[in-house]
Amino acid sequence: MDKFKRWSARTGRVTFFAAMALGCWWMLSASSSYLELGREHPFFLEKLPLARPSLWLAALYAHVPSALFALPACLLLLVGAVRRRWPRFHRWLGRVTGLLILCVVVPTGVYLALFAQGGLVTAVGFWLTGALTFVAMLKSIQSARAKDFKGHRRFSAHVVAQLAVAVLSRFLLAGADMLDLYEPWVYVAALWVPVLGCALFAELLTGARLLFNSKGSAHETLAATPRLNAVR
Repeated sequence: MDKFKRWSARTGRVTFFAAMALGCWWMLSASSSYLELGREHPFFLEKLPLARPSLWLAALYAHVPSALFALPACLLLLVGAVRRRWPRFHRWLGRVTGLLILCVVVPTGVYLALFAQGGLVTAVGFWLTGALTFVAMLKSIQSARAKDFKGHRRFSAHVVAQLAVAVLSRFLLAGADMLDLYEPWVYVAALWVPVLGCALFAELLTGARLLFNSKGSAHETLAATPRLNAVR
């Protein structure tokens, strides 16, 4: 049974990381058209009329690249080998990514949600995922500074889960497009299902200790190991 659990956890991690890598590549390739078309992009044209189109574009140009950096960075921070072999790199990447999420990704996302397709119900969905990301990022940083590494892993998992909403939502919309489903509820469901599902999954996963080694991470191992006395 333990062997099956380890195999299931390993398979789940590989599948998740592969799906996120595919989603990041997909969004990166799709986002290049924003720079190429600018104000002629259909995504911009469907938002018209805008009271401050330059502000909206600035928010978009800040949000997309920062989010595309934050998700792969957070995934890299979850890799145990990175934490063990390059702890200083792990800390600095975490600091840069945390600052980017708190100061750029979430604020610009909150603003762009005001113009989201689907009206208030989708705006609230975006605000919810933004709030979950922001609070989880703050808690993750606070836990790391307090050397509460179990809490740090738990809240970091929630950050990754909410950043993954964008990828999963796109997958759901692509599936709906293949099934010729274009009703307004499809867009709403493609947002709310990942937001709530990812929050629940992250909590269950960290609670069950499937994502990380049950014996503790390298952080805890290093913290618990007494330093050798060089004089002795």
